[in-house]
Amino acid sequence: MTSVIPRLIKPYMRLLQETQNLRLEVCSASEITCTCLNRSTMLSVLVVRFHKLEQICLNICVCRPVAAQLVGLGLFPCAPLQPSLAVDIRLLNFVSRLFLKISPNNTAISNTLDEFLQAQGYQMKGEDPLRRRFGSALQWFNSLLHATTQFVDSIVAVTRDSLNVSDDTLDVQSNESASESHSSEEDESEPRKRTRPDPDSASLPLTRPSEYLRARCPLCFGGSSTMSKELSAIVCLDACFTQKHNKQKYRDPPREHPKTVFIPEDDVVIWEAFVAEVRPPRPAKDFEDGLKVPNAILDECERSFTAADGSREKASTQFFDSTALMGLLCRHDRVLWLVNMTTPGERQHYALALLDMLFKHIPLFWTVGVLYDVCVKWGFLADYLDRISFAISVFHAYGHGWACQCVYHPRKCKGFGLSDGEGCERFWLSISKLIAYLRVCGHHTRLYTLDSQVQHLDNEGLMGLGKWIARKWHSAEVKRAEGDRDVKESEESPDFLRQQWAAQVAAQTKPPPRQSKNAGKKAVEEAVRLQKVRDSLTERIAKLEDVICDVDADPVDYAGAEDRLLGLKQQLDSCKSKLSRAERALGVQNQLHYRHLANSAYINHRINARALKIRLRERLCARKFERTRIERAARRQQYNGKSSPCWTLQKI
Repeated sequence: MTSVIPRLIKPYMRLLQETQNLRLEVCSASEITCTCLNRSTMLSVLVVRFHKLEQICLNICVCRPVAAQLVGLGLFPCAPLQPSLAVDIRLLNFVSRLFLKISPNNTAISNTLDEFLQAQGYQMKGEDPLRRRFGSALQWFNSLLHATTQFVDSIVAVTRDSLNVSDDTLDVQSNESASESHSSEEDESEPRKRTRPDPDSASLPLTRPSEYLRARCPLCFGGSSTMSKELSAIVCLDACFTQKHNKQKYRDPPREHPKTVFIPEDDVVIWEAFVAEVRPPRPAKDFEDGLKVPNAILDECERSFTAADGSREKASTQFFDSTALMGLLCRHDRVLWLVNMTTPGERQHYALALLDMLFKHIPLFWTVGVLYDVCVKWGFLADYLDRISFAISVFHAYGHGWACQCVYHPRKCKGFGLSDGEGCERFWLSISKLIAYLRVCGHHTRLYTLDSQVQHLDNEGLMGLGKWIARKWHSAEVKRAEGDRDVKESEESPDFLRQQWAAQVAAQTKPPPRQSKNAGKKAVEEAVRLQKVRDSLTERIAKLEDVICDVDADPVDYAGAEDRLLGLKQQLDSCKSKLSRAERALGVQNQLHYRHLANSAYINHRINARALKIRLRERLCARKFERTRIERAARRQQYNGKSSPCWTLQKI
């Protein structure tokens, strides 16, 4: 049937034209004259319609294939050469659209149709006479629909190229894909194959996003303007472990959607091998390159998130050959790419493959905001790291530490606006009805069904993008008015508030102290060092003051002493402050020598206990910061903006 589908495109389009998209009745086709002079055969076909069964006979030969004759009559065969049953195309079209709204269930629809026809007096012979043949006809009719859409798109691409529409911005890759589509139209005997866009094959760098991305989301990648000054586009990443597929002994025949959004398995395998080969060792420093949060805080976030643990088994590979899906969506909830996961946990190479594919399809000067629930360590994206701004999805941000939220919460990052990064969650919800069906169907059928669902959601969402923009614009205006009112009520300048926020971020992201076996010795050595620095600075300041007080001093020395004196005094004050804190940590204030305490077990336990206390205090403060907004919102909702009873009693 794969080789027959391309030959049915023109008969099907002719049928749509004659019946005005199946609105009119199909005229009885006139007898086609045989031109091959071969012996024809008579074939009897059972026709299934909405309301009746009927038997028709067709003369078939080499020049009059049965599939083309049936499509011309508004029917679709269950087999390419010798079909015993054909189904009304209107009925197949209805069921195809129905299965985009509910979970596909060929058995239920076939049994219902069989009982409906039996109630009208029609009887089909055999046990389960309709299910297999109806399912086959439905499957290949869907392939015909998608092949026809691809054929029309290729004609539009060729026409656009021939008319030189926006010729100055069309990249070489789009021209090549259009020419390939044009050449495939000339020979319909060959099955039409989809060629995935590969920007690396272009001789010139892209000046705008690829045609693939422009088709995926015209708002993000269409036109000539970018989204904001800070970011050119915003995308979100997430995985869904409810979309599994049971392990089967054999795979169904290969079947690829003409507009598939799945990254090829070979590309994913390459990234998996690359990550396993060059995985960097754990850094010994406090901060990892390109990140603003200490590794200690990132480790706490990683331990608090199940998704961040790539070794955790969320789906057993003993029972499932496909354990999950990972998607890359734009800020308008439109799928850009999907990847089929086969590992028990959420491994890093899947996200890397998705982002690498994205950067291959955008210009070199574009910057991208990436929202991910566990976006913490991206050392493998060194080539793109300077063009990426990371943030955490809003819903998942509250599972991270307060320091991580201060830096990576999208509401606290420039350029992200009101993007929440939860488009993947909404997409998983929209395809949740397919969980049961996709778990038991064939491997390639599963991918094809998901591609069809993505195309359906795209077509539905495209008509609502205008309302989406209006809704987001209104929400942004409301948020801006609230922010201006809060700033005005604070009676502080915006610059002062920004400075205070920067100071809080610096304080929250400071690496916390660690416990150590030699903590006491290190603390004593640090106190001794600070004491020596203090004495040295005091001595230097005294010498400079002597120069200033000397009446016979050289004017040059006098001026130099005045310049250096102020800086040394500031250094001395800072050193005294640090020394005072170190002495308080040791609990031995006003002592001149600390060396005898270097090996003290008491001092060692004291320093470690202090480090633990600081960590606990920071965790409590972070939890308080997280709960404050929730409690305030709850009180506001409960009392409708009025004072709470507790506050009223306190005032009374």
